[in-house]
Amino acid sequence: MKKYIDPENDRYQFMVRETLNGYSIEVLVMSSNTLAALTPQVAADLQVALPRPYRLQSCAKESAIEQLDELAALNGWVEMRS
Repeated sequence: MKKYIDPENDRYQFMVRETLNGYSIEVLVMSSNTLAALTPQVAADLQVALPRPYRLQSCAKESAIEQLDELAALNGWVEMRS
């Protein structure tokens, strides 16, 4: 699974997760080990810039990963290697 992290703020990890209706970009809060969908409100709280247009959910995993890659480039995140 592809994951990104902000090199200046390692409290959050960003990834694509399968949901009931497709795939969405999720944020893992490391301090509490909880997942949340990266909604516009969550992005605003975390000061994450969202591309336009931003799809909250994608039908195809590849589309969600493309959007995650776009988010990473826009916000200066780096891919985590496992």
